Amino acid sequence: MIRRPPRSTQGVSSAASDVYKRQAVALFDTVQNEELDTLLGDAQALSNIIQESPELDILLKSPLTKNELKANILSKIVEGSSSQKILDGLINTLKKNKRLNLFAGVLQEFQDVLFEKRGYQKAKVTTSHGIDEQTKNNIQELLHNQYGSKIKLEFQVNKSLLGGMTVVIGSKMIDLSIINQVSKFTNNVKGDI
Repeated sequence: MIRRPPRSTQGVSSAASDVYKRQAVALFDTVQNEELDTLLGDAQALSNIIQESPELDILLKSPLTKNELKANILSKIVEGSSSQKILDGLINTLKKNKRLNLFAGVLQEFQDVLFEKRGYQKAKVTTSHGIDEQTKNNIQELLHNQYGSKIKLEFQVNKSLLGGMTVVIGSKMIDLSIINQVSKFTNNVKGDI
């Protein structure tokens, strides 16, 4: 079954999404080509650090936390990274505009912008349990053959699917989950009664 995914993901408003996009494009435009891969690696590492630390994420997004404290924490985190100068520039820009709460979103959007500029199409695969590398490679190959472009896959686990998977590519959603099949069956049975 193919259906459209929800408009905004993870509770992000379209206005915030637009700000992320503008900041990410500005970051992309200021970086030299040879520095892009280094910055990409650092952005991915920072995104993982923020995702794995709910306290840090809450602190960065909290309007009660002073911008100076947020900037100091982020500066300490990026200290020693290959892209420290570039990331410090981003931190200072966001601090000056009182938008340090957007740091994690800008990093994520930067990754998306970079892959988009390089001709990749983003796909999000959600399964009911973790899958091995061979299965990930098979899914990558299948989607590449189906859509004929370079695909950047993002894998997630959502145990509520019960089994199967969902794949979101652009504005299309392919729902092969057991929960969806159970829901269809239940609706069919209700219609017959």
